[in-house]
Amino acid sequence: MSIDFSPYINLRIYDKDPGQMYLTAIDLMRQNIPQLSVRPGTIEDAMIQSFAFLSTVAISRINALPNRLIEGIANLMGVRRTEPTYATVQVTITALDYAGGTLEADTIFQHSFNVAGQKIVELYEIQNAVTIGPVEPVLGANPPTPLPSTTTRVAAVEFGQRNTVAEGTVLTILNSQSVADSAVANDDFVQGDLGESDAQFLSRFATQLQSMSQILTTAKQIESYVLSTFPFVQRAKAYDTTDAETDRSANAPAAPGYVSLFVYGDDRSLTVFERNTIYADLVSKSMAGLQMVVLDMEILPMTVSASVKITATANFSSTQTAIRISLADLFSPKGFPLLDEAIRKSTIFSQINSVETVAFVDQSITVTCSSTTSDGAGNLIFNNKGCLPLIDIAASSISISYL
Repeated sequence: MSIDFSPYINLRIYDKDPGQMYLTAIDLMRQNIPQLSVRPGTIEDAMIQSFAFLSTVAISRINALPNRLIEGIANLMGVRRTEPTYATVQVTITALDYAGGTLEADTIFQHSFNVAGQKIVELYEIQNAVTIGPVEPVLGANPPTPLPSTTTRVAAVEFGQRNTVAEGTVLTILNSQSVADSAVANDDFVQGDLGESDAQFLSRFATQLQSMSQILTTAKQIESYVLSTFPFVQRAKAYDTTDAETDRSANAPAAPGYVSLFVYGDDRSLTVFERNTIYADLVSKSMAGLQMVVLDMEILPMTVSASVKITATANFSSTQTAIRISLADLFSPKGFPLLDEAIRKSTIFSQINSVETVAFVDQSITVTCSSTTSDGAGNLIFNNKGCLPLIDIAASSISISYL
């Protein structure tokens, strides 16, 4: 006999809070005892409040069952949720004198940088106390005896991706400056991750199920499979009947039996090992006879020149920063839509015009970008397949004036 799933169709979350449960309980009691009057502070009032709270706790656990059940099934099939992580970086801390000292746990390190002319601050901290041992200086030494130092790893105070801390970057120590006032980053920055929402995890699991029940044969299947399987891949674009190792130009002749996949990581190109891992996995899951090519995305530097008028009440500096950030978000390897194979003038116009205080954008927008061809209407068509633009904001010219 088959299982009857009909009671579970259109199941809805019951999201009542304790206050609503309390009022509902009183309404139900009054259906049997119309003259009921529950006074605050009485025994019956305390009992109803307790029942309402305990019922809400039980409901919240029951509401979590469907999601936890699906996640458990996904784990059994080898698909695990991407958990949030902190960005970390190893730093070298040098004491202010030869006596050394101890940096207490939760000491804060400040990383400052500029984005589109605006100063941004991100904070890091150490989890445990770090001691810098004393050093006995050698009198008359040339060069002088180095001050004592130590190396430790600091973690961002918030989950998610942070701006890359390059080797040699100086981080300011905010709350232990009697021991040391700064630290120098080493070359081993590890990016953080916000993790996956329920919807993102469910989508990835569904894609994984589809790939398990089907042989990879089309470009769309390959893109979905790679994005759902390899967390170090952020962007993926596949082309049917394309042998990009031989010819990756946009007008290359069709190469039957080939699929070319272009990939990009977290603000970086993938390593040879990562690309080979993807290639080997695709070959094992693809249709017999299908030839796979896995290459890095081609990153194209671009600049924009535009003239903008803003409202009389707008702040000049804030609007300029907002325009630059808006353009940098879209015309970047992370933000540019993969469906398009061109940088379109209308897209730039719309992106600038989306800034709230912009009143008018002059149509005479000019764009420069390597490895592209103009279509005569101000648009730049990519010469090759698997390209992503990267706007150089500093070299771009955004002329702003008031109406």
